Amino acid sequence: MNFEKFFRMEEELLTLSDLIVKQELRSHDEDVHQFANITSVLEDVKAIHKDIGRNVAGYISHPINQFHLTRRLYHQWREVLQRILNSDTCVKALKVKLQNIEDNVPDKNVFSTIASTISALQLYKGLTVEQIMRGDITEVEPLQKLTLADAFAIAQTAYEKDDMFYAIEWLKYIIEEVKTHRISDIDDKVSSSAIFHMLSNAYFRAGLVKEAQTVLADLLRLDPKNVAAKRNLEYLENSKASGKLSDLKPKSPSKKSRRLYEELCGSPEKRIISKSSKLKCLYFPLRNGIPYMKSDIKAEVVNGRPLIIEMYDMFDNGTAMAISYMGYKKLMESSTVRRYSEVRHNAAVYDTTNWKWIPNLQAKLSEPKLSHFTRLFFSLRTFNIGTEGQLRNPEFGFTDPTVGGELVFPLSRIKIPVTKGNVVFAEIKAQVGICPVYYGSQWYGSQTLYEKIPPNQCPQKQRVPKFY
Repeated sequence: MNFEKFFRMEEELLTLSDLIVKQELRSHDEDVHQFANITSVLEDVKAIHKDIGRNVAGYISHPINQFHLTRRLYHQWREVLQRILNSDTCVKALKVKLQNIEDNVPDKNVFSTIASTISALQLYKGLTVEQIMRGDITEVEPLQKLTLADAFAIAQTAYEKDDMFYAIEWLKYIIEEVKTHRISDIDDKVSSSAIFHMLSNAYFRAGLVKEAQTVLADLLRLDPKNVAAKRNLEYLENSKASGKLSDLKPKSPSKKSRRLYEELCGSPEKRIISKSSKLKCLYFPLRNGIPYMKSDIKAEVVNGRPLIIEMYDMFDNGTAMAISYMGYKKLMESSTVRRYSEVRHNAAVYDTTNWKWIPNLQAKLSEPKLSHFTRLFFSLRTFNIGTEGQLRNPEFGFTDPTVGGELVFPLSRIKIPVTKGNVVFAEIKAQVGICPVYYGSQWYGSQTLYEKIPPNQCPQKQRVPKFY
């Protein structure tokens, strides 16, 4: 997700909304359009942006800050926009600008994605709910820690996605806090009794009837007159358990590649490529009678079928910075020229500079003679990956690794740490993905390579598109 775009969107929403509210308050003696609630939201967001200052990059790097930014846009700003756009405000020109942004404010699907990435920290990083609530993800603390209302939003997302493991984990934490501190309401929309009922329902949907009954019994001790709890408890007495608490696990993806992807990203490296100054692969062991060709590139064959090769020191820091900036410039056009409408994280980049960064990199990539035939280079694509991860085709990193972001080959059960300057060559059969990046984002590149088979020769099955 493009969180810099989200931050710029919020800045513009704040500026336009603030101007409209101030203009209306100056034009009328009374609050004709009932903008009082909007004013409180604007003041809260102003305080947050004041604390951020110029450190926007640092703010949007932390996954907890990303969650808060997305939640503000999805919940608070949608309510603000609805109030302003439904009013008969006198400031027509500014209102039109808000209308242009409204359709591109993050929707429920976007918010559900970021909420799911927060709960998935338990899977990928082995963190507890308590650690996530404190923001103990990296050494850098978030601007604001998660609240119980945030935790409920995360639990509700898991519940709606039928992932009862995460729903139960987060709801159990909330209920312990409610019982310990005697909290009656999480916020103005969610009561504590609603949380008990949701946890009981989550247990029931997981087939854990006894645990569901225990939750309702706890609720009745706090609220003996709760009619819904009594009715549900009577219903559960005639229900049979269909599951065991020990069998409760995160919902497993239906696709095998996605299951293996999650297993690899949540486990230590399956294959760590050890770099050594003496490591020099002079021959690449290709198959099917293709002759070995010499190369002075240091490399290591990670996998034979399908072929995966790690090549070292293929480009320098200047090349990495230049190409990643080209990708950044291309992607950020969506925040200005296209009015936030593009939600892309990859783009084809074209080098029109005198330094010829991309042609020089492609020339370096063509040095290993991996085939008899002429190779065709297509446009180089850059990818910006964050907490959402990706199960696609990038093969080299342009930025220093932070937390996560390893290359994984699920079907080959291989996981390779990303090192700036290195390139991973893989046949198209070797499905590749990137683990979630849990601090900031990382830039990757993908270079598609095809063999040009002569027209008088019948192509063989093994000659398929390859990726650098």
